[in-house]
Amino acid sequence: MPSTFLSKTLYDPAHPDSLAVYCSDGRFTRAVEELLSHLGHAALDTLTLPGGPALLSPSTSYADREAVSRAASFLIVGHQIRYVVLIAHEGCGYYRDRYPGESGAELEARQLADLRAARQALELSHPKLEVRTQYLRVAGKQVQFDEH
Repeated sequence: MPSTFLSKTLYDPAHPDSLAVYCSDGRFTRAVEELLSHLGHAALDTLTLPGGPALLSPSTSYADREAVSRAASFLIVGHQIRYVVLIAHEGCGYYRDRYPGESGAELEARQLADLRAARQALELSHPKLEVRTQYLRVAGKQVQFDEH
């Protein structure tokens, strides 16, 4: 028997002016939304895939980078996005899978380099964007964001 759920959240026909690009690890979804709200963006578009911003970096395969770049550009242009936050997180399975022999510190260094490269790529292709980068860590039972 089909059921219906009616959300308490009211529909807003206006597109958000912000975009968050981050890993699809669902443990961090609400924390990312909270960060964007803290930064003054009550609503946001999201582009979430394993590895998140890594997929915009030249360290990623051309096919993956091209597909994610096209998706990001579609949102940026079509929704008139003005603000983008790129978020990487410690312990990311995408990086552990790609670089199995590297230490946590080495993986973090790669992630930070990929964040910088992704920011540069977005700023080059969309010069009017404000792009910020964040590195997410688990701090006890809380989620901590450090801007880079």
